[in-house]
Amino acid sequence: MKRRLLIKARFFLYVLLMTFSVSYVQGEQSENNVHNIQEKLTIEKHNLDKLRTQLQILETNTKEEKLGRRADIRAREQKNGKQDNKLPVVINLNDNIMVTKELGEYDVPVYSIDATQVKISDVLQALSASFGKSILVDDEIDPTYLASYVNISVKKSPLQDILEVVLGMRGLEFIQDEDAIFVTSLAKLNLETTFEYYRDKSVQLYQKAQLKYPNDQRIVKAYFELGNYYYDLSFYFLALQEYQIIVEKYRGRQEAKEALFKIGRCYDKLKDSESARRAYFQFLRSYPKDPLVSEVLLSIGDSLTEQGFYHKAIDIYKKIVYEHAEDVSGASADAQFRMARTYMLMGDYRDAIQLFLKVRWKHSSEQTRSEIEYQIGNCLYLLNEYQDAGNVFGNYLVSGQEGEFGENAGFLLGDCFYKQNNYLGAFQIFKKTIESYPVSDKIPYGMYYMGKCLRAMNMTESAIKVFRDGIQSNPADVYAAKMALEIGRCYFDKEDYWLAYNAFDNFVKEYPDDEFVVDGLIGVADSLFKDKKYAEAIDNYFGLLKTVNKDQTKRYIFNRVGECYNNMGKLKEAIKVYRLSLGSEGNTNM
Repeated sequence: MKRRLLIKARFFLYVLLMTFSVSYVQGEQSENNVHNIQEKLTIEKHNLDKLRTQLQILETNTKEEKLGRRADIRAREQKNGKQDNKLPVVINLNDNIMVTKELGEYDVPVYSIDATQVKISDVLQALSASFGKSILVDDEIDPTYLASYVNISVKKSPLQDILEVVLGMRGLEFIQDEDAIFVTSLAKLNLETTFEYYRDKSVQLYQKAQLKYPNDQRIVKAYFELGNYYYDLSFYFLALQEYQIIVEKYRGRQEAKEALFKIGRCYDKLKDSESARRAYFQFLRSYPKDPLVSEVLLSIGDSLTEQGFYHKAIDIYKKIVYEHAEDVSGASADAQFRMARTYMLMGDYRDAIQLFLKVRWKHSSEQTRSEIEYQIGNCLYLLNEYQDAGNVFGNYLVSGQEGEFGENAGFLLGDCFYKQNNYLGAFQIFKKTIESYPVSDKIPYGMYYMGKCLRAMNMTESAIKVFRDGIQSNPADVYAAKMALEIGRCYFDKEDYWLAYNAFDNFVKEYPDDEFVVDGLIGVADSLFKDKKYAEAIDNYFGLLKTVNKDQTKRYIFNRVGECYNNMGKLKEAIKVYRLSLGSEGNTNM
């Protein structure tokens, strides 16, 4: 659809420029300003003069003959008393080419062409004359392609079939629009580049028109389309400039209303919520009965939510629900959906669930319904109701409507299984989700929990391998540190205390600022203790006391030190430390 609009815009602006070039000679002085606008976005890719040169292919060299034939046809029709639509129309550019247009079955126009040693450009001229549409040729196509001679004979076929035959001989392709046919190369004709190419063409023409004829009322179209162009490219500041000119200079035009709405959108994208709301409220004052009012109110609510004014946003949404109570599947449903998301941001998951359930089937958009199902599961997960959340996520994934939330749903489903101690199920879900989303940024999170599941099932060797793979593939991720700590715990579980000591020590050295570094230091000391290296363990435990603030951790350390002394046969020192542990005094003087 965008492609069609941009192609139409390109053709419209070409006609507009050709008309103005006759009526407004003085406008040529504005050409000097082209460079200023070009610096804001991109350098023009194509020159307008080249485009005009190519368009000359469309002009027929025998205009007088065609006008004479048309006059004769009209005269005969008037003489017969009515127009005979089935009378064949014959176009003869020269003795070597003839195109006939007539009505075939079901009154569908069909064309016949006979050409002997005729240039492709002449064939296009004849087809353009008989079809009544301009045929615009891409100015980057080698002119020799159209200068080559062909022989062709096609009887009573649609114009599209004839064009495919003629252009296919030279590896060319065409795009048909209501007002024109555009010829380009097969190499350039794909979904992305074709759209971008003709979009850039139209933008160039709009810029030319703005510079040449800034005071003409019809130029409002150029400002509006350029604003849309910049908006689609996320150049919101440039889009604002175009829209603001429309609102200031063309207040009575339809484009002014849409531009004012888009100004609010631009400010929203630029995170300027105050300016966005000013634009939206100006729209409400200027167009209080416009169909866009509900959309504007929704945008105001979204803006308030973005700034954390949740209660004010909910008041706006409730206003929309009240004013559109009968429109259960339109603005009212949208407002309730956004209200539910606002309740989620407030931490009010129960009310959010109730609203999601209320509007889950009211939305026609499959994408919105998919998000509602996901958010219901998400609310249950945040309420720690893991079994119900797992059921919702499981049904969501099985239904095949994963959409953009399928990735999150998979990882959260795995976490629901893990929280319920279903380690095998959790492992399988995490593994499948990682395989389904191989470039996900949540892969380290998934691998971390895969390893924890294996460790919980006493499969420590497999767990260590998963953790090492996770660290190697994502060394800078926050979960890399967690996996390094888990490796030490795995070795500790295996009672391989020397390897556990080295793993914990490596974790402390690699991640000295990690939030769990104390756990690593305790792991180092505990490994020494379990390895019966009591003196070294005591030194490490006392070193820990200098950095630990929690009483519970201090008591644990004092008890460990007491056990070390006890195992060393130093009962006096052990008793003293045990007494310290009772009060967690933190006094390390022995």
